[in-house]
Amino acid sequence: MGAVQPAWSQSEQKTFCIYDPIGANGFIYQSFQDYIVQARSWGVDLNPRAYTDEAVAANDFKAGKCDMTAITGVRNIHFVKFAGSLDMAGGLQTYEQERTAIKVMSSPKAAQYMQQDGYEVAGITPLGKAFLFAREKSSLDSLNKLAGKKIAVMSYDKQASTLSNVAGASPVGASIASFGPMFNNGSVDLAYAPSFAYNALELYKGLGENGGIADFVLGMLSAQIVIHQDGFADDFGQKSRTWVMQNMFDSTLRRVERADADIPDKYWVQVSGDRDAEYREMFRNTREKLWDQNWYSHRTQHLLKKIRCSANNALSECSMASEGGAIN
Repeated sequence: MGAVQPAWSQSEQKTFCIYDPIGANGFIYQSFQDYIVQARSWGVDLNPRAYTDEAVAANDFKAGKCDMTAITGVRNIHFVKFAGSLDMAGGLQTYEQERTAIKVMSSPKAAQYMQQDGYEVAGITPLGKAFLFAREKSSLDSLNKLAGKKIAVMSYDKQASTLSNVAGASPVGASIASFGPMFNNGSVDLAYAPSFAYNALELYKGLGENGGIADFVLGMLSAQIVIHQDGFADDFGQKSRTWVMQNMFDSTLRRVERADADIPDKYWVQVSGDRDAEYREMFRNTREKLWDQNWYSHRTQHLLKKIRCSANNALSECSMASEGGAIN
């Protein structure tokens, strides 16, 4: 009789595996606490588990050990390409642009694209801007200075290695657990990381007195809730996406902006004028290569181009046929 579901039970028990490099005390894990409370009103009782290794969280989810997971878009591209492509290299530059993109993705009109092969994205929140960290500030003086430099990239992240090759740098495969120590001990010269990694992964140790961070946004990271569709009611995904957009974007963004502000001014290296144009062109070339390889969702790639050009239609790419066609 113990296996019989009690008639009075109103909630389904589900396991929610949350990636946070710091664990249960980290801001990613903590930002989902209100969501867990809200899910109870939908009849879903979530049992959260913190994972400090994103690969383990993703693998446990894929193996069915988790009913739901929260991972980065960079990782989710392997589950739901349309949503995972949000974190593409140079795709967005500001949090308002990211707000627009997530709002579009969370709308009922996009619902069919948020589902793929039995998986569904049930919400997206911002995780912050990713920047190029350098052990030597002078490495950021020009793109030419990046040639031959060793840069730590996630082994599963094709965009990071492609970007490194376009820049002439030498990509060195790393994991979430290893790339911080590799940067800090000098095994690599550069690292591609969000601002929260400055404290969370102690990248300040690698920056030391001579390091620097380019203020050009390499990409906007996001946390994405992914579910096994067959484990939830048909309307759960859309209901969840709408609630997350309306109730979690701003609160999570405040945490993210605090992480941005934690980085001392002395480390920032201004990228403007000709260098800004060089960076943009490098990213456009990277995205074009990945378009040809079908790495990103073409639909998302064109959407983000429209958002960039809506914010600044003077960008040279807006009149180019790249990434699905000219905008102007």
